[in-house]
Amino acid sequence: MGKHTSLGPGAICYNVATVTLKDFSIVSQRAHLCTGSHDIQDSQFPLISRPIVLEPNVWIAAEAFVGPGVVVGEGAVLGARGVAAKSLQPWTIYVGNPAKAVGKRNQSAAAGYALVS
Repeated sequence: MGKHTSLGPGAICYNVATVTLKDFSIVSQRAHLCTGSHDIQDSQFPLISRPIVLEPNVWIAAEAFVGPGVVVGEGAVLGARGVAAKSLQPWTIYVGNPAKAVGKRNQSAAAGYALVS
């Protein structure tokens, strides 16, 4: 966890692979960061895992899900109950299941930028 990051109450961080939260990243209440899954093509159903990275100034909103191997680009927002199974572009707002881009985020709105202004 970087400087000024937060992991909200009831958040799940299933870290069978590395989870990185960079500076000023926020994971809200009951959000789920999940680095593990299973190989459904194998009869033994083995665990597979891939890291998750939240770049600086990211917000993962309440009850959202971030899956294995996802990189959330700097300043991106994943709205409440959104599901990110693929990486998210920087400074973009995503909602829904699966997460879809719905707009751009203003960089000056991020706490990390407000502190240096």
